[in-house]
Amino acid sequence: MNELLALSAAQLAQRIRNKAITSEAVVLAYLAQIERINPHLNAVTVLADDALASARQADAELADGNVRGPLHGVPFSVKDTFDTVGLVSSAGRQIRRQRAPQRDATVVHRMRSAGAILLAKTNCPPNGSGSDTENAVSGRTLNPYNFTHSPGGSSGGEAALIAAGGSPLGLGSDTGGGIRIPAAYCGIAALKPTLGRVPNTGAYNQPGGFTDLRTQIGPLSRHVEDLLLVLRIIDGPDYVDAGVAPMPIYDPEALSAKELTVGWFPYDPDSIVTDVVADTVGAAAQGLARGGVQMVENRPLDLVGGGRDLDRGWRNMAATRGQDVVELHAAWDAYRTNLLQYMLRYDAILCPVDHHPAPPFADRDTARFDYTAPFSLSGYPAAVVRTGTTSDGLPLAVQIVSHPWREDIVLALAAILEREFGGWQPPEMVG
Repeated sequence: MNELLALSAAQLAQRIRNKAITSEAVVLAYLAQIERINPHLNAVTVLADDALASARQADAELADGNVRGPLHGVPFSVKDTFDTVGLVSSAGRQIRRQRAPQRDATVVHRMRSAGAILLAKTNCPPNGSGSDTENAVSGRTLNPYNFTHSPGGSSGGEAALIAAGGSPLGLGSDTGGGIRIPAAYCGIAALKPTLGRVPNTGAYNQPGGFTDLRTQIGPLSRHVEDLLLVLRIIDGPDYVDAGVAPMPIYDPEALSAKELTVGWFPYDPDSIVTDVVADTVGAAAQGLARGGVQMVENRPLDLVGGGRDLDRGWRNMAATRGQDVVELHAAWDAYRTNLLQYMLRYDAILCPVDHHPAPPFADRDTARFDYTAPFSLSGYPAAVVRTGTTSDGLPLAVQIVSHPWREDIVLALAAILEREFGGWQPPEMVG
């Protein structure tokens, strides 16, 4: 693998600014990698000509002493639900396969304004919602660690591309686990921010505000440090999505591990996990303890069972009226209160992402979002980080959740686990 592809986005940005490498060289390296891997994965629509032109412009601007922002000259990719000006944004639907928006989604605009270069758009389920990544427009995306297994959904194309070294970082969306499940299945790092931190404007089927009380846009990367870098760029109101609040982003470096207490559990009795998943959560708890974190084994009551009931109710809400909706919201509020009471004792939660590693495509698992949907219902920030490998080479990962607006805590804990377990490991197809 080209050595440039092993660097984090933060490292790439620094080397480009220092003129140790050019943006054009970085983009060419990623385009070559996509050409090599995408025939196997079917993850991406590449924007080669536009990306190269933007890279050359970035190098010219840098030669004149102009730096657009913290990602000047660094390529990125986005899930195909995000509007991109002049470029097809199909969201996996035949009816939209010719649709070229007239403006960028807010998060895409902010990434470009920070100097980042749009390299590719990645495959997703129809309408950008689903547990696997396949649609009638682009077909099926495969997991880079085993081509017979799923990369998850709904941001499965994004996760597969990044895991295989085809993009340094990207943007996905998460309503019930759409960022976190693919990150776990593909062995990369990812962050679902607090509900109300990042605008959904320009994301298909994700209106934001009071009509979309679960979905958040967030970053995916091979390296934990890049998640904070991107969060700082895409954060904050755009004065279109009325559900976004101006809140500070705290610095993970300011935290002391010894001052943090984490409640952890290897499984919930309402959704039994495989032994390898339970073991990796236990190993992660030991890893955090070695890093100085106070660990307490304790499970929130009715986390999965109550979350599953609410998830089914929320999905059927469009077909209900009046008192049914009122009762659903009352139950939702009670669920959130129960979790708030649990979180009074802890700075964060450590738990599974799913009850198994990436499954074969033939498996249709109705319980796939059991461990992620609860924290979409609560709106809490959650990170995923790789913590191991199964005997047959599939990634293992854990989920870290914290209080609203405390992304610094989940990222600090994710960084400890990345150091303890090595984080992303290249699949064999990467070489």
